[in-house]
Amino acid sequence: MIRISDKKNCTGCTACVAACPAQCIVMRRDRQGFDYPVANPDMCVDCGKCTAVCPVMNPMSATEPMTAYAAKLPQYIGGSSSGGVFPALAKEVVDECGVVFGAVLNPDMTVGHAEADDMAGVEAMRGSKYVQSDMYDAFSDVKSYLDEGKSVLFSGTPCQVAGLNKFLGKPYENLLTVDLACHGAPSPGLWEKYVAALARKHGSRVIGVQFRDKSQSWRRYEFTVQTTERKVSVPCFKDVYMTLFLQDMSLRPSCYCCPAKGGKSHSDITLADLWNVSAVAEDMDDDRGTSLVLANTLKGKAAVSAVCEGLVEVDVVEAIKRNAGFLEGMEVPERRDEFFSGMHSTTNIIEYMSSYVVRKSIFMRYYQYLHTALSKIKRRICE
Repeated sequence: MIRISDKKNCTGCTACVAACPAQCIVMRRDRQGFDYPVANPDMCVDCGKCTAVCPVMNPMSATEPMTAYAAKLPQYIGGSSSGGVFPALAKEVVDECGVVFGAVLNPDMTVGHAEADDMAGVEAMRGSKYVQSDMYDAFSDVKSYLDEGKSVLFSGTPCQVAGLNKFLGKPYENLLTVDLACHGAPSPGLWEKYVAALARKHGSRVIGVQFRDKSQSWRRYEFTVQTTERKVSVPCFKDVYMTLFLQDMSLRPSCYCCPAKGGKSHSDITLADLWNVSAVAEDMDDDRGTSLVLANTLKGKAAVSAVCEGLVEVDVVEAIKRNAGFLEGMEVPERRDEFFSGMHSTTNIIEYMSSYVVRKSIFMRYYQYLHTALSKIKRRICE
């Protein structure tokens, strides 16, 4: 029977829930706003399947990417966080009458995994969502489609892909898995409090969010909130939710010692922003977004080659230099536990969150301002 004695030993992937034949495991939210599995001992049949599929108890070996590419797809780049590779991969699966799984922003602004068999459904999966997604019954649904012979693309964080692979227990030729160079998974509970606070602040209901609005700049993206009355955009480093995420304050305990990073998820493809594009693929550096694509398997390499024209092969080591989250977990901030302990008693969550932001030096702020200005100038020259 699954028991979580130390929160850092659970990624919340839900593999144990999906594997339980007695359906005695449910996900319950803790005080920090993260979901953990809880088993009913009266229903448990002691089969051991829940622990057998846990990617923390049974971590997979690390694998090296076969090839790394810089990629940019003009037809999809506008609505994507980076170069538009994910929708191209999804379209290939949809065109084969397959099913795509990915994270979406629900009407109530919670984040959860959904399935789509057309590009209209895939559209909601595009763009980054910096909240740990609710998996619902995604793993069981993926297996059902695979067993029916349908093509399936599953996209998620490395721990979600690792959990799916452990749950399935064997390779499927008709499954393509895509993960990302993950910085970490922020608290859904904190996010829900923040959305409610934004609604109060703006005096109207929040109906849409872009965590990374790159309409002004890919490198210096904005956090954009759409309410029933107005649209408000601020630089990411001026939004307290995004800042705490980037400063590692709001991450799940397991993110600081992630068991699935560095190729341990066994995904076919890993997607990331190619932040140092100017160093490895200068011709693609137009500040609209460029994807780093790591083809981890022959299947992944074939899938990427089939949908992306103009791929530029790049050195893996150089390409991931500015994606530290690909290899290692983050350090636990000194005040993290204090932050989560007090988030339920505050009467002003935005002000409370702001008090935990680590302010950057004047030099660093000036450097970032100059970098953004130069990026915009280069973008105009390229247009």
